[in-house]
Amino acid sequence: MPVRYLLLGGISFFALQLYKKITSNQTTSNEAQAELQKEVKKELMRLKNVKLSYSLTQYKLFANLLYDSMKYGLGDNYQAVVSTMKKMNNDKDILQLVKDYGNRQNYVFGIPQGEPKDLFTSIKSELGNEYGGLTSYKVDVINDDWKKKKITYKI
Repeated sequence: MPVRYLLLGGISFFALQLYKKITSNQTTSNEAQAELQKEVKKELMRLKNVKLSYSLTQYKLFANLLYDSMKYGLGDNYQAVVSTMKKMNNDKDILQLVKDYGNRQNYVFGIPQGEPKDLFTSIKSELGNEYGGLTSYKVDVINDDWKKKKITYKI
């Protein structure tokens, strides 16, 4: 009897993930990604007198950590996402991180889920909508931290 419930639960979870994939409106198309990179470059030029808080290599490491913390759907490390995003100290830090993150693919049970997403879209879909919105407070924690630091961006 317990095997039947386990099987039913697994099928329900897979069906929910498939439904999210089919109905997702948060995917990032190639055009949108190109536009995002164009805007990031423009903003980086605007902020050319603002200093980055970390080395360029560190932003690549942050981007990889964020991706590894969100890419599988099951067993994600949301606390690592929150703590990494709270390390950003100014608008230029955010832009460099967005640039280095780029567009990345998420997976469910090793199967690609939807289109590759940019950093903010990934965080919104993972922390903002997981479990019917139960983890959305983590996005608020990040936004509140950035607001205190006078960062103008919001997830």
